[in-house]
Amino acid sequence: MKDKLSYKQLYDEIETLNTSVFDSLINGDFESFQNTINEFTNSGIMEQEEFATAREAYRYSSMPFTFDGVWISVDSRNPLDRVVMDVAGPSIQEIHERDVMPVYAYMVKQAEPQEINHEDSKIAGKRCAALQHYKELYKDLYKDPSSQGSLWNNPLVADAEKHQMVYINRITELAAARSKFYATYNFTSLPLNGMKIIDNEKLQNLDPAKKIKYLTGTLDNIYGNTKNKIHCADYFSFDGYKKILASNYLQGKGIDRKNWKRYTKGTLPDKFDFYLQLAFYLTIPSSDEIEKFMNLHGYSIKGPMLLFCDILGGNHILYRDLCRWIDAGIDYNLINEMCGLKLELKEIRKK
Repeated sequence: MKDKLSYKQLYDEIETLNTSVFDSLINGDFESFQNTINEFTNSGIMEQEEFATAREAYRYSSMPFTFDGVWISVDSRNPLDRVVMDVAGPSIQEIHERDVMPVYAYMVKQAEPQEINHEDSKIAGKRCAALQHYKELYKDLYKDPSSQGSLWNNPLVADAEKHQMVYINRITELAAARSKFYATYNFTSLPLNGMKIIDNEKLQNLDPAKKIKYLTGTLDNIYGNTKNKIHCADYFSFDGYKKILASNYLQGKGIDRKNWKRYTKGTLPDKFDFYLQLAFYLTIPSSDEIEKFMNLHGYSIKGPMLLFCDILGGNHILYRDLCRWIDAGIDYNLINEMCGLKLELKEIRKK
């Protein structure tokens, strides 16, 4: 690919990649999935000078749609589109243009936070400011607390626990900063005559294809019933922007939230997935940067032999495949969806 693409064109290419991957997932078509990845990586798009910046901006600006906390899909394949218009007002595409693209523009340095029209978007300006703070924190993540300014003059660490806590505190602060702009558009079903139209527990446990089929069929029944005089707003509500917390995110991946609590206090979990999913939560944008984060904790995703997960009928995905997906720009939520993992599970507090 010789033509230089604009940042908007790069965004569209990454979005199309994610849409195509999601379609393959829904259709259970592993061959199509592989072909999509191969075509993208062989196209030369990733060699574009601005691709890395566009990929980072794509990931940080993303705001997924959720239903009772359940991740639904990439925007262009979202069965909630009619619900969104009826309950929230604008269409998914209009919300995307209003709330997501200004953050992307800011990330690729085509807009400043103060240039964003706050009357148009209640959240874009706040997310940009939070992102700016996050990026400032991220710059110092790997700075050696014992360094005295020279590569050859790093003294021995007198207090290993104190040294370790410096890094942990930085990551804890990063996670807190990330939660300020890691948000979803969340919808819930309302009880009608004592019952909800959507069985959320059932929805939580369906694979992606069955989840979309279930939602689409249920919504078709509502909209297709000409005798139904009840408006969609009687069935659903828009809960606004819901923040995703690190502890809830990790719990959704089958990692007990207690691991996060212990980590923040200085106890390192003996769980590879904990650090990988924490990197995903922090939205570290490339495999090389995630590798650096993993190395900080004594792990690696660059080994050519280890299995990451099985998808689409038991097809084996190695960590080298995962690195390829990451660097192409596949959404981390979509990757986790492929592996049968949930976006989040909130803590149920005892009354």
